Parts: sequence; C-alpha cells; structure tokens
Amino acid sequence: MIMELLQDHNEPLYLQLKKILRAAVVNGEYAPGQQIPTEQELMKQYNVSRITVRRAIQELILEKYLVKSQGKGTFVNQTRPRRELVNLKSFTEACEDNHQVAKSQVLSVMVEKANKHDVRRLGVSEADKVIHITRLRFRDDVPFLIEHSYYPYPQYEFLLHHNLSGSVYAILKEELGLVPVRSERSVEIVYATAEQAQLLGVPKGAALFLMRMVVYDDQDRPVHHNIVYLDGGTYRFSW
Repeated sequence: MIMELLQDHNEPLYLQLKKILRAAVVNGEYAPGQQIPTEQELMKQYNVSRITVRRAIQELILEKYLVKSQGKGTFVNQTRPRRELVNLKSFTEACEDNHQVAKSQVLSVMVEKANKHDVRRLGVSEADKVIHITRLRFRDDVPFLIEHSYYPYPQYEFLLHHNLSGSVYAILKEELGLVPVRSERSVEIVYATAEQAQLLGVPKGAALFLMRMVVYDDQDRPVHHNIVYLDGGTYRFSW
C-alpha cells in the first residue's frame, strides 16, 4: 500500500495524487491488470475529496495508465505507456547530427503568472510564476521554428542569467546535472498569423505544425513545456 502523504501545498491535490498513482503503476507497485483502490479507499487514505480522486484517475485513464471497467472498478492498463529513458537531443544537437548549423534569436524572456496550461503540464499552482522564453530558431541561417518554452520559477531562475541563444539543455546540465530523458508530444495543423509569417518567412495563412511538448527528467518530473510553431513546408515528423 502506498504510504506517501499529500504535503506539497504549492501543487493541486489531484496532481499530487495523480503522480503518486502513476509512480505506483510505473514502478510495478500495481501490476498490469491489477485493480487499484476504490475511490472511497483513496479518499480515506489521502484525506482528499471525491472530486480530487476522480480527476486524478480520469487523467490517468486518458493517458492510458488505467482503464475503467463498468461495475467492477479501475484497473492498471495491460498495455500501459512505455517510459523508456532515452536522452532527448536539443535542437542544437539534432542540427549537428545532420551537419547543419543551429542558431537562435531570443525574442523575449519574461517571468509571468502561470496559466492553466502551465498548471496542467508543469504541476505548478495558479499562484506560481513561470519563465517564458520565446526564441526564433534557425537551421543553416534559415528560420525554422518559433519556440515558446515555460520553466517553473524560481526553480529555474538561473536561466535568466544565461545567454539563451544556444542550447538550454547544456545550461541545465551545467547548473543542475539535469538531463531531460523523455517527452510527451501532440501535433496539429494551424495557420500562420501575420507575426508568425514574418518571423518564419512564409505567407500569412501558410500551414504550420503546432507541437505541444512536456519534457521530463529521469525522476519523471516535468522540466518544461513547449509550444512550437514549425514551417509545415520544410519539416517531416518521425515518431
């Protein structure tokens, strides 16, 4: 039985419970096909409301860690997501691997109030702040993508004192010994605004890939999340 307590007052309770349950699944504490405790049992164990329990479980169902069987309960998914620890490459490293030159233009660096996306993806609270870094990234001097990166503040405050035109991952490794290991991504098609079109050198209304990404460390803690706009005419995805 999990004995962790919900003590982090800076994080919504449902996110704390979600992380505890997800860790139990990933670590094998709950085996594939095993039923997890009932809502009532989780409410009693963690002294939280039914709404908190249901939201945590629902998100784990959406992420395919859990499955609900009508009238029977909630079970660990037999084919739960794999979490292989494979070091992520930075944009700079990816370009180097393809014999291309990476360059970044920092458009803005701001400390701002966390929004609902930051709360959901980074596990911060609405009262917290994030560091919002906006960069235009080039491949062989050709504008390639617009990147909005969000890091929890003040945990990553040191980024404000670095030159961010290179690899931020190199800074994370230098400062914290931190190496991002996995990401969760989604992609959709959007159409370039006038500002995006000017930055990327494409016509207004041109098709862009919109990639949303959350990057995690080796303890499965979110490091940052990104919102990236890529020129749809020059990028090919490989999953």
